[in-house]
Amino acid sequence: MIYGWILVMVTISPLGVVEGEALDYFKDPHECHAHGLWEEEVAPAGIGFVCLEDYPPAIIEQDLD
Repeated sequence: MIYGWILVMVTISPLGVVEGEALDYFKDPHECHAHGLWEEEVAPAGIGFVCLEDYPPAIIEQDLD
């Protein structure tokens, strides 16, 4: 079950360091994608945007111990 979608801004440095920041939350994946495309158009080069699913974490039996 997916609760919603998180729009995330991501950069990767020349040394391979990945940095990201959550920008907004959406219930509709198409709205998230549309916002991501707009952000991509106005952002400087080297910054990417992606929509990630917000879903419940899996319960692992080891976590219950």
